[in-house]
Amino acid sequence: MKRVAFGASAFVLAVLTPVALAQTPAPAAACRFTPPPVIPDGATATNAAMNAAREALQTWRSTRAAEIAACKTLLDQAQAQLNALQVAHNQAVTETDAAIAAFSAENAEYTARARPRR
Repeated sequence: MKRVAFGASAFVLAVLTPVALAQTPAPAAACRFTPPPVIPDGATATNAAMNAAREALQTWRSTRAAEIAACKTLLDQAQAQLNALQVAHNQAVTETDAAIAAFSAENAEYTARARPRR
């Protein structure tokens, strides 16, 4: 029964891990940020230029806040996927160690019994 459970968990990990990875957006493409607007030189700017810059900055701040929130959502999703991959990895290592230990025990039992002479 243990062998079936080990085999089934290995199969599930092998099948689901690529699916989880395929759903992960590329980090560089996922978090894109609009560059800030050009800020005029306060020493030489006109009133109209400063008012336009103020409006542009406020619009940009709203856009940037939405971009940051979207990036944070992607970051949280990626962290959850990394956590799931870490669990899968740890389970695979545990399963591997258990299989090796089981074989070692059976092999020790096999070699310890008296061998029939030919």
